[in-house]
Amino acid sequence: MDTKKFLQNNFHINSKIIEVIEKAEKDCYPVFRKIDKTVEYNQYKVIYHFQKNKLSDIHFNGTTGYGYGDIGRETIEKIYAGIFAAEDALVRPQIVSGTHAIALCLFGNLKPNEELISACGRPYDTLEEIIGIKGEGRGSLKEYGVIYKEIPLLNDGKIDIESVKKAITSKTKMVMIQRSKGYDYRKSLKIEDIEKAISEIKKVKEDVIIFVDNCYGEFTEIKEPTEVGADIIAGSLIKNIGGGIAPTGGYVVGKKELVENASYRLYAPGIGKEVGPSLDLNRLILQGLFFAPQVVGQALKGAVLLAKIMSDLGYEVTPKYDEERTDI
Repeated sequence: MDTKKFLQNNFHINSKIIEVIEKAEKDCYPVFRKIDKTVEYNQYKVIYHFQKNKLSDIHFNGTTGYGYGDIGRETIEKIYAGIFAAEDALVRPQIVSGTHAIALCLFGNLKPNEELISACGRPYDTLEEIIGIKGEGRGSLKEYGVIYKEIPLLNDGKIDIESVKKAITSKTKMVMIQRSKGYDYRKSLKIEDIEKAISEIKKVKEDVIIFVDNCYGEFTEIKEPTEVGADIIAGSLIKNIGGGIAPTGGYVVGKKELVENASYRLYAPGIGKEVGPSLDLNRLILQGLFFAPQVVGQALKGAVLLAKIMSDLGYEVTPKYDEERTDI
């Protein structure tokens, strides 16, 4: 029995629907091939850093208690730092979400009377209470005296670089860029867009920290934000880079001092990255990382195919099936 008959007999899918999907799939082949090239590059990148750090089955073992001397955890963080072309990495199951990882970067690197600028307008709604622009503000950056301002995106969905540059003052410590569109009806940012923004912002204030929320963006392109000038980025292991295998966790990568500051926020000053038991999760985190380029590629192909099907049926879609996708 072929697949078409199986779907008709067992899932009761009309043959006309199957024909629409099959036609759309053929039209998507050129786009699929481009995605395959990205997958291939990123897969080799992961393998290279596995080899460079001499990954072995001994690194699958976990620790309990304080987590001192966890060679598996330390090797994972070296691999992450290599993949992202960064000085250091914090990859921990104790980071429960992307929002949590972002909060570590913000609270770890911002002090009272210093300023945070969001270069992409209003961020994810989960960050609103962290910043203090919604809710009671208890425990927020605002309550701790951090100044916040946001610069809306341009009508084409790109960063308003000139307005961001004008907004920077002597108090500006960090500029935050959100790579994914999140729930907004706009295009997600390409790495080249992020690179241009970073270059221009650094001309105004060289020591300003560029933080990129990298959630949903890992492995969708052949470069990551830290490869084009971002000082620190964060994301979740239950999205792209966990490959659907890591059961929990998050990461922070970037400049050593900034990552260390985030680790002090996660654990405690003076302890930081030295502690944090990996339990029995090292193997799953590594397996997820190994499969992540392929899983991200399949997610992109699924989104491309659905966009093509729905546009063929007369629906408005964004991005269009043949437009470059920079998040899942």
